[in-house]
Amino acid sequence: MSFENIGKEQFDKFQPPHLVFSRLMLEQVEWFSNEAGSIIGTIAGKIDNGWIYAVLTGDRRGNFRVSNLGGHSDNLKAARSRFLLDMEVAEKKREDVSRQERWATTAHRQP
Repeated sequence: MSFENIGKEQFDKFQPPHLVFSRLMLEQVEWFSNEAGSIIGTIAGKIDNGWIYAVLTGDRRGNFRVSNLGGHSDNLKAARSRFLLDMEVAEKKREDVSRQERWATTAHRQP
């Protein structure tokens, strides 16, 4: 599973919900998406205040919800590593749910 570092403009095109980073006085500095555009995320923070992140999962309609908020890290590189792992977990969960939904739909069909 790979995630691409995207710019803020591309991230904003997904129309994610408003995140409260600005109220926390934290600035978003990196944005990511999976290839399908169904999992997106951002890292925010300041060197003195530490780094946090949000992973968002999209539904079938393209509406995104926060699926994970990552805790404080003093190091951007460490925060990015944990963030990317959490994005992989979110993508795996999404694949599992899709698989279960397909199975349920197929299992209930009448021949």
